[in-house]
Amino acid sequence: MTTSACTWPGRIPGDPVHDRIIAYLTVDIQQSPVWANELLQHLSAVASGALPSWERPGNAYCLYVYPDHVEIEDDYDDTAGQNMRIPLATFTAAVQAWQRAITDGLKNRQEAHGKATEE
Repeated sequence: MTTSACTWPGRIPGDPVHDRIIAYLTVDIQQSPVWANELLQHLSAVASGALPSWERPGNAYCLYVYPDHVEIEDDYDDTAGQNMRIPLATFTAAVQAWQRAITDGLKNRQEAHGKATEE
C-alpha cells in the first residue's frame, strides 16, 4: 500500500503534521489490521474517559494519546524529542482511513489470489 492510498477528510498532502501521521502509520502500524484495530480501540477508550491517557512506543515513533489530542514523537529524526500535537479527531479519522486502506488491500489481494488459483 502506498501512503497516497490513505486519505481522510481534511488531509493536506505536504502538511508536516499530516505527513507525520502518515509516516507513523506506515512505519509503526504498517499493514496490520490487528494493530490498526488495537489503536482505534485505545483512541476510543481515551476519548470516552475509560483511560486517562495511553502511549504506544513503536519502531520509529512514540505515540501519546490524551483526551483532546495525540502527540507523535519521532525518536530518530533531527527533531527527536519534539512532539507534534494533533487533534484527536484528526488522528482518529486518519487511523480509520488507514484501516480501510488495509482492509481494501487485503480484499484485493485475496480476490487476485482466488482468480489466480481458479485459472
